[in-house]
Amino acid sequence: MKVGATIGALPEALADDIEAARELALDHVRITLSWAAAQPRPGIVDGGVVEAIRSAAQLLRGSGIDVWICLLSPDVPRWFENDGGFTDARHAGHWWPRWVEAASTAFGDDVDGWIPIEAPFAIAERLAPLDPRRHGEVVDTLLVAWRDAWRILHGPSPIATSLDVRTIAIPGDDVEAAEAARRDDHLRWHTWLRALRDGSITIPGRADRELADLAGSCDVLGIATSGGAGLDLEALVQRTAEQGPDRPLAITFRPRGVDVDARAEALGEVMSDARRLTATLPIVGFTTTDLAAQLRLR
Repeated sequence: MKVGATIGALPEALADDIEAARELALDHVRITLSWAAAQPRPGIVDGGVVEAIRSAAQLLRGSGIDVWICLLSPDVPRWFENDGGFTDARHAGHWWPRWVEAASTAFGDDVDGWIPIEAPFAIAERLAPLDPRRHGEVVDTLLVAWRDAWRILHGPSPIATSLDVRTIAIPGDDVEAAEAARRDDHLRWHTWLRALRDGSITIPGRADRELADLAGSCDVLGIATSGGAGLDLEALVQRTAEQGPDRPLAITFRPRGVDVDARAEALGEVMSDARRLTATLPIVGFTTTDLAAQLRLR
């Protein structure tokens, strides 16, 4: 199992993050590319941002560290969001593929893997938190966006998901809360994993539909989760393996705790669990979002 970390969340800290990654002898790092910074205007790519990321990637790869790039986080361009963003399927269908193509052209020779969309459930929740109908539309648009990114990026460098999953408790004494919890569980698990497995989009409140080239559209089936010591990682990974396509598995973990020592304790425990699970499950990668906690584990 290869171990890595996310870096570059703060552009001004990128050089320090690279040094820490080299000091830890990580197998890989993930750089989340800010679409807002890289494309401040429609169709215009900022050459300075591109050069900074390419230089970082080349330095890391020269040190034997694989570089994965994530193309979508909550930080989307204002011009994109002002015209509807992912709440407007037509608008998203025009600009998102062009952004993926621009990123592929700029960084394709300097990366070892792609994560087109990070935490899609959280993105949909942010854009349509209180309206199930609009929320379903956004989920559908994000699934189309994933398929489009797969079509563009599929090639020598693998493509991994980073699906934000967690165990959902279904209340037994509150009908409305139970219905909301079942919908949450369906969207976090069934919707994305079935879509990736057989190409069927199943969103509560909407008619099921098939989407061409969606089935099998990942090379690595990755999940993202968070928690403290005591997280039941095995249940999450086992369910992912059972419901998703037959792919190698990867884990992204955000440790929780009152301070860096508590987060390091949680990280150490969950990483140990992941290593244990490699005996029975095809886990190939483990990434933490907390480089400080990883440094504390040395």
